[in-house]
Amino acid sequence: MLFLSLQLVMAKNYFKSYIWLLETLQSRGPLTLQEIKDLWTRSSVNEDGKELATRTFSNHVAAIADIFGIDIVCDRRNNKYSIENSEDLDGQGIRAWMLDALSLNSLLNESAGMKDRIFFENVPSSHQFLTTIIQAIRDNRKLKVRYQGYKMKEEMTYELEPYFIREFKRRWYLYGHKEYDGDTKPHMYALDRMLDVDVMQDSFKMPEDLDAKAWFRSLYGVRKYRDMKREKVLLKVYGKQVQYFRSLPLHSSQEEIETKRGYSIFSYYLAPDYDFKQDILSFGDSVEVLEPMKLRDAVKEQIVKLSELYGCI
Repeated sequence: MLFLSLQLVMAKNYFKSYIWLLETLQSRGPLTLQEIKDLWTRSSVNEDGKELATRTFSNHVAAIADIFGIDIVCDRRNNKYSIENSEDLDGQGIRAWMLDALSLNSLLNESAGMKDRIFFENVPSSHQFLTTIIQAIRDNRKLKVRYQGYKMKEEMTYELEPYFIREFKRRWYLYGHKEYDGDTKPHMYALDRMLDVDVMQDSFKMPEDLDAKAWFRSLYGVRKYRDMKREKVLLKVYGKQVQYFRSLPLHSSQEEIETKRGYSIFSYYLAPDYDFKQDILSFGDSVEVLEPMKLRDAVKEQIVKLSELYGCI
């Protein structure tokens, strides 16, 4: 039992070292081995104050590649180490998401006294089936899913080929191909409407012509229909709301094309779906739809209904 406890402590310490090394190279790199060693001696993660041995560093590099799928490479021209394809750690990639989550988890574990001072939004759909689904996606294994959507009178059981997953507004969604469905395009299944998920022995192959990034490019929300088309959308944003739009864009296609005193106009290229319309309405009188007219009319119609509901007209 003592031996097992020691193993767990060692594993935890190594894990913290891996996170430290990745964060250091991401924020400061490229670095020589000596520069990495010097930073390690001053790091709070180095609780024993020991020097980072060259062999230990090499083992860390190998373990990081195996666990995280992130390669640390050395440029022999200047003997400096850096993260290969470091752009994968920026933006919305899975490695960036994973590293951020693990880094934060590592920090919180070292700051137990702050548990009542740091709060996160609860994402219920990540609690039960997310890990299983990610493993199936990784291994290209089919899933058997018991499912009941909110509009379904009774539950159904599907055999799915899980293609990719996405988080949107505190919910996780699986996009996959349903067995015996002639349409090869993925359909959306919400994890919080899944009753049971089992990984099957059967494997599958992702369609070669399916580009996940391209498939999501036109989407704002989670639903995708056959007749959805990307189009230019113009939003006029008033007052201090402009700063919020600049710091956290609504969509990856966002561009600020006009800036005036008191407002800015932002341009988008997307399919303005139900979720996009609902978010525009949530900004109230600080955001106005300029184009397309169909979206402007739809928002106007919803405002009229709300006015009638609250007895304003």
